[in-house]
Amino acid sequence: MRRTHSFIITGLIGTLLLSGCGGKESALSHHHGLDSENYEMTASVTVMPELLSVYTDNTQASYAAVGEIEDILKELKCYCGCMDDNQKLHDSLHRCFIAEKNDEGVKWTDHGAQCGTCLSELQDAKRLNEEGKSIEEIKDFIDNKYKGTAPQV
Repeated sequence: MRRTHSFIITGLIGTLLLSGCGGKESALSHHHGLDSENYEMTASVTVMPELLSVYTDNTQASYAAVGEIEDILKELKCYCGCMDDNQKLHDSLHRCFIAEKNDEGVKWTDHGAQCGTCLSELQDAKRLNEEGKSIEEIKDFIDNKYKGTAPQV
């Protein structure tokens, strides 16, 4: 039973990775920016945005982990292609989930929810952190696993 569960999870993650960044634009156009992301303010990282209600429980649970590993996510490169965008809106994997954080609260983005690569990287970072891996070990793992996987535009 446990082995079957592992195969199912692996299959789901593989499907997410193959889907790349989808969302409103075609995955082939791989467009990022203000017109392809939705935003919502909440009071803190522990208050999830309503915009996630249209996504799976797995996606919502992944977003709930963002606050726990924010410092790690800020150190990780995102390999979906969003950091290569000419607008340079994304500077780390953290930006795929949180667009801004200030005294008013947290401005969430659904970019990560639309993107299998972003979600997979987040889940890997969370798991490795829970295993006690250092930030350098996590960065090395993410870089080795995802480097070169961004869709070509």
